[in-house]
Amino acid sequence: MVTFQCWSAFHNSNERFDPPKCHPQTRKVVLESIMAWINDRTRVASIMWLCGPAGAGKSAIAQTLSERCEANYNLGASFFFSRTDPKRNCTKNLIPTIAYQLMLAIPPLKPLVTGAAENDRTIFSRKIAVQLEKLIIEPLLCLKAQTEHEGLPENWPQVIIIDGLDECSHQEVQADILNTISNTLNKWKFPLCFLITSRPEQAIRDAFQTEAIKSISVQLNLDGTFNPDKDIKLFICSKFLAITETHAKRPFPVTWPSKSDVNTLVERSSGQFIYAAVMAMKI
Repeated sequence: MVTFQCWSAFHNSNERFDPPKCHPQTRKVVLESIMAWINDRTRVASIMWLCGPAGAGKSAIAQTLSERCEANYNLGASFFFSRTDPKRNCTKNLIPTIAYQLMLAIPPLKPLVTGAAENDRTIFSRKIAVQLEKLIIEPLLCLKAQTEHEGLPENWPQVIIIDGLDECSHQEVQADILNTISNTLNKWKFPLCFLITSRPEQAIRDAFQTEAIKSISVQLNLDGTFNPDKDIKLFICSKFLAITETHAKRPFPVTWPSKSDVNTLVERSSGQFIYAAVMAMKI
């Protein structure tokens, strides 16, 4: 089974060295809102859709959350899609990669998952609905039954973070992933939760409007509601401060940068962190 893993899709993969993360003290409300949902074991919604345009900071939020959840021992798995990586722009490696990480997060799962793979050598060529059921749901249910007298640990890892769903090839496949997850959760009522990030592409929007998904999902939009300008200003100011600290031998005016310059950069960012990040590299 190990050969079917896509290591580069992990949040801590070396192939994603120095991935984007939320700058300290930014995105606090967004991060706290999502963490509250993850930590709520009585949640009604099993799927959260974090959506926003390109450059809004979705991957940085997903990376930051993955690291926080890993530190808190409640990260089940993460998968970061990438349009330019053939190993990460399709569904071939999605479920096996998630199943592998779940084995690491919940060690007693390992013999159950590997056993399922050995019993059906064709499992990795089957539909993702079959893979999800055989490699993840059934092993979890079996483990739950084995520990019924004592129960699974209250804080056992539950959240699965899937970033950049819109970067998975073909809109039909994107919708199929969402339908598969929602149908499985509705069928088994198992307390896994999925954080999914993407641009608000039509196929994904339509999928989230179907009753099967809508009834168990909640949507979080990265729009003006979360006041991104405030965070972007904090980010830009921190970069200017770093310049003055690392170039101490060069005299900088006390008023550098001017409030006007900072406000101009914030305004030109238009709520997009990617603009601010690119400008910071050029300063």
